[in-house]
Amino acid sequence: MSKERVFVVDRAAFFDGDWPQGYLQIEDPEAFLDRAWRLGRFVDRAQAEAEPAWKQWIPYCVLRCGDWSAAGDPDERGVLAVQRTSKGGEARLHQSWSIGLGGHIEPVDDRANTEQPNAKTFFDMALQRELREELRRPQAAVPPARLLGMINDDTTEVGRVHAGLAYCIDLGWPLSTAQQRVGIREVSKLHGGLTHLVDFAELWHTGAQFETWSQLLIEAEIVGAMGGRSWSGATSAEGGGEAES
Repeated sequence: MSKERVFVVDRAAFFDGDWPQGYLQIEDPEAFLDRAWRLGRFVDRAQAEAEPAWKQWIPYCVLRCGDWSAAGDPDERGVLAVQRTSKGGEARLHQSWSIGLGGHIEPVDDRANTEQPNAKTFFDMALQRELREELRRPQAAVPPARLLGMINDDTTEVGRVHAGLAYCIDLGWPLSTAQQRVGIREVSKLHGGLTHLVDFAELWHTGAQFETWSQLLIEAEIVGAMGGRSWSGATSAEGGGEAES
């Protein structure tokens, strides 16, 4: 039986080994992904989970619906929020809420990156595979995922050996339409779905129930603000706009 293999990079290969904590907006996504791809390699997952000298890259995608422009109707906006059940693969995240879907990069993603191989395609293949596994989506194409930034949290057991590549997909449809078209496929592992921002704000009242990466993205305004007030409690004038590329 073959061992599961995942894509990692040496911690020392980025930031001189001193990785920034929290959410970091990436100014040049193409260059960042190219470096992550060129310097990475596949190793046994069991070894990677116990080796803090390596970081496992995890594409981690937020799905939003509605019009997020200044002229958009806030009542039609929503974000995907899911709770991980005890059937999920990562026991350390069971029962946590998340606004990000994604997972490890596997050799199958590398084999799919055959036509003009490049870093963007490599990471996107991994993300799209995970989304196909976890979501019921329409046959029609959805907008491409945009890389926004990197998430790192070395304060937790999970975070010490993983780093998130924070993506966002803006579905564009109003919330009611998006809820009909997009749902959870792996219902034994995930509960939830596309959620109105008002309902999401109620969840966020108990922020500790969210996994750390999601907390960092929410605090960075990736899911925007509601009523002129950010999720961290600051007014829009105090907290600034959305952290997007």
